[in-house]
Amino acid sequence: MKRRQFLIATAAAMAPLSARAQAAYPSKPINWVVGFPPGGGADGVTRLVASKVSQNTGQPVIVENRPGASSIIAAQYVANAAPDGYTIMSIEQGSMVFNSALYSKLPYDPKDIVPVCDMIRAPVILAVNPNFPAKDLSSFVDYIRQNPGKYNYGSPGRGLAHQLAMEAFKQRAKLDIVDVQYKGIAPVVQDVVSGQIPMGPIDTVVILPHLRAGKLRALASFSDKRLAATPDVPAMGELGYEGLDIAPIVGVGAPAKTPRDTVNRLNAEVVKALRDPGVSAKLTGLGLEIIADTPDQFAAFLRNEGQKWLPLIRSLNIKLD
Repeated sequence: MKRRQFLIATAAAMAPLSARAQAAYPSKPINWVVGFPPGGGADGVTRLVASKVSQNTGQPVIVENRPGASSIIAAQYVANAAPDGYTIMSIEQGSMVFNSALYSKLPYDPKDIVPVCDMIRAPVILAVNPNFPAKDLSSFVDYIRQNPGKYNYGSPGRGLAHQLAMEAFKQRAKLDIVDVQYKGIAPVVQDVVSGQIPMGPIDTVVILPHLRAGKLRALASFSDKRLAATPDVPAMGELGYEGLDIAPIVGVGAPAKTPRDTVNRLNAEVVKALRDPGVSAKLTGLGLEIIADTPDQFAAFLRNEGQKWLPLIRSLNIKLD
């Protein structure tokens, strides 16, 4: 009886300590790793949110770029980091889903990174040079079918959401268009605008200024519903191509054994930053969609992305090694 009373008393005494420990996070600088070079979309979103998290928590949030190999270098580093919430990573479909099919062997297991929060998605739009004969998606499909193999499209890299969206559309519409690989979305846009290549799947972050200036024509968004950023552009879903809703995302991940209390606190801080009026205005102004979901919702989204897109990667035999 005395032993039982002692254990109860000890547990009661430890409860406030546990609560204080949870409330104390973060109590030192957070290292936020990005698997892409400075200046890109993932880097920009991360720095904007990290700055607000730092301001709200009073702790430095240091953004560290570890680019290379489709974010494999960064993912391996974070997967092996101490699971204490002080080393986190900006994750996307590539590091968490696609890489498992794109590479025969990975130096990390995606399961070694736990999803914390899906921050944003960058919707993709099929755009053409204004001089291209087709004025809408229906006439585009008809024209390409009449000219199989004659036209190319530019994509920012093999295995990225942009390429998968276009390849899925080609399969669904039975189109023969040649994929021309670029190193990033910027040169794709440059060549479509100049007419060096007639078309490309381009995300909203970079396409909006060119649409407004009339330098590109949008045919449809790779989504089931119209985008808030481009209400005049029809969605693939409403034009008979449902299920082609794919977009690059930027989320947050942490080492898999990070305590759930820490993951939840980190999620709360990221969501708070995303919902800040100044931060949300900047993100939506770029055509990005703010997600700000829970860890469980983010994990479910990534599982669904795997079920939806890994079969396409394998059927196309896309390999990066």
